[in-house]
Formats: sequence, C-alpha cells, structure tokens
Amino acid sequence: MSNLIAHRDALLTVDSKRNIALFIDRIIMLKGEGNYTLFHLRDGKAKMFAHCINTYEEILQARGFLRVHKSFMINPRYVIDYNIDESQLMLENNLTAMVSRRRKGVLKEV
Repeated sequence: MSNLIAHRDALLTVDSKRNIALFIDRIIMLKGEGNYTLFHLRDGKAKMFAHCINTYEEILQARGFLRVHKSFMINPRYVIDYNIDESQLMLENNLTAMVSRRRKGVLKEV
C-alpha cells in the first residue's frame, strides 16, 4: 500500500484515512490477527489497525525489524531473552513472540 510510508522523522503512517502515525522506535512488536495488526508500544499500550501485518513488513524491515513468525514481527532492540526450547522470544513489557522453525535463522543475525 503506497500511502503507508516511513517519514524522515521515523514515523510510520498506520492509518492514512484517520491520519494516524506511530514513532517507529516506540514499536516493540506487531502481532498479526487475520486482516488486523496489533501494535505493542513501549508505553505499554496496544493499538489495532485494519491492515494485515504484510502491509507494514517491507517498511519496518528496512528499519531493522525482523519477521520471526507469520503472525509476529519484532523490534530486536527490545528483545530480552530467547527460549530455544519453546521457540519463544521474551520482549520488554512482558511480551512474548513465537519464532517459527523456518525463521530461526533470522535470529542468528541479531
């Protein structure tokens, strides 16, 4: 979607109709829920928007985010620990993200 862009001041336009943007560096994790994406933010809030997670993937990957599962995209700056046995990442604010078998190799780069 071309109207979702990252601006010079590190904002991500998440809803162009309602003119809503989020600071990229405050996003801890995105969780895809069907055709919706739940953004977990550093201040502990979670905001849901009516776009699938794929809509944001290219923009956020260019900013260092990692797609670790078909339903999860994380900001590696907020990773606290990785539980290999459960294939689960622990992030700030007591958030967890599953890591798929196919995408474990992405974590080796971090």
